[in-house]
Amino acid sequence: MTLKKIFVFLSIVTLSISLSPSFSIAKENDVTLSNPRMEDYYFEVPSIYTEISVLDDGSIDIYYKFEFFNDPVLGQAIDVIDVGFPNVYYQLKSVKAWLNGTEITDIRKSEYIDIGVEIWLDEVGYIYAGQTGILEVECHNPKMVYNDNQEGLASVVFYQTWYGIDYSSGSTNRTVRFYFPEELTDISEVDYRIADMAEFTRVASSPEGPYVQFSSIGTPYFSYEVGVAFPEEYSKTFNSFWTLLVWGSMIRYPMATAIACIIVLAVIIFMFRKIRNARRYLPPSISSLGGGIREDLAPSEVAILFERPLTQVASLMLFELMEKGYLNIRTREPELRLDIAATDATIAEFSKPHKSMIVGIRKRNKEDEKWKRGAASGTIPKEPVHQTDLKNALVAQIKSVAKKMKGFSARKTRDYYESIIDKAWQEMSKSNPELLNAFLWIMVDENYDQRLEKYGGTYYYPGWYVRSYYYYAIGSSISRRRHKSIGPFMQISRQGRISHTAPVQSFMSGLVHKPGSLRDSVKNITRPPPTRSSSGGRSYSGGGCACACACACACAGGGR
Repeated sequence: MTLKKIFVFLSIVTLSISLSPSFSIAKENDVTLSNPRMEDYYFEVPSIYTEISVLDDGSIDIYYKFEFFNDPVLGQAIDVIDVGFPNVYYQLKSVKAWLNGTEITDIRKSEYIDIGVEIWLDEVGYIYAGQTGILEVECHNPKMVYNDNQEGLASVVFYQTWYGIDYSSGSTNRTVRFYFPEELTDISEVDYRIADMAEFTRVASSPEGPYVQFSSIGTPYFSYEVGVAFPEEYSKTFNSFWTLLVWGSMIRYPMATAIACIIVLAVIIFMFRKIRNARRYLPPSISSLGGGIREDLAPSEVAILFERPLTQVASLMLFELMEKGYLNIRTREPELRLDIAATDATIAEFSKPHKSMIVGIRKRNKEDEKWKRGAASGTIPKEPVHQTDLKNALVAQIKSVAKKMKGFSARKTRDYYESIIDKAWQEMSKSNPELLNAFLWIMVDENYDQRLEKYGGTYYYPGWYVRSYYYYAIGSSISRRRHKSIGPFMQISRQGRISHTAPVQSFMSGLVHKPGSLRDSVKNITRPPPTRSSSGGRSYSGGGCACACACACACAGGGR
């Protein structure tokens, strides 16, 4: 599946979710939903009284007392009443209800509001036209205390439930009373929040403890928004972003969440594969199945088998020549430059990839001479190897590995060299290692630079690398005395802030001018894209984009 197809699919799914009733924020709070029975309801709610008991675990206990008056002319019998709660964490099993003092047991999750219950009156009797009914409801609602905007304070915001304007009328005496944890005895520590910027209408004490109260004359079809703040040490607090917006939305919209997760996972997998495939440069002819283990590969060849970054492969190829004494660092400033210490007869015995490296080094050194004589203009290239020859060397080395791996299992061979790399790390801790080129093998490791940086002072390095390090640390050729004191393997005494990996870092950062361009140009040769056959006619392509937005409110929705 292409990226464009995924985006088009995501657009369609997002559009369908946004059009569904359960995903619409507007429909969540306006309970004029498509319920044919609602058209015949018409009632007043003269009063709604609510008690909120804030607990020290960050939850609240809610007590509602409603007075319903069913319109004597227009109202049909009220057989079910919806009551909204503040957030998705309310506990359905904790909900209890009474009508005119008689307990109701038929309480279900509401089908018409997102967060709330429907209370069926069949067993206790309906509220008929012209009658008044007193409905009492209790509920426990966790995760209701959040960090206040003012540091050191916790706050609770409560939206009193409301009903649709199409089937409710009149005025409503709305009251909300807050009680607090037992440890909070000084009510002066409590401040108000929201309430249309109105202060408490009452502050007093009762047998249940001190309380603050908000009161207002409103309507049954508009909510009453109130809130309090108090010192956070009295109650556990929650983070509103994660609790409401993230986890709350996932609980509230499970289907949309599942679809979104599938889409995100599909995009992640697609992008992962796209990035992984972009980094692959080995010919697909190399098989992971069948055959045995190829045990005679050089470190740079194994790095290719693992498809390590080409800068890592190129550095290894140069270090292989340095290990044998065929290359030395000539200068590190202003740019890294190398000296060829091998004779022409020796170079003639090199493999084709390493010969290309030598050609590239010589070409770069000759160009430097032109700059010195003023025969060339512009800036001196940073790279110590001419980039065309570096590319040729890498292409030749990749083709060589592909040829060597014919008839062998890539998977088994990788597993074999994984054990070699693990052994190399162990050998690096020895002053007299059995694996003499252990340093080259650890450079095949995907995270070799991080491990060297962390534990570099405990390892023993080959002499050629030690000399390179001191060259970097001192800035010029080391003295003959120090040169003689460097044994086959020794630890590096770190010089100031010069890292143990300084030579490696220099090669990695300065060897390739544009790593991405080099990788693409090499890949086009060693792993060219498949050719597509085409027939007559036209082809068209289209794209799409989508964006999804989710929000959550800690409010009590309306009901029937």
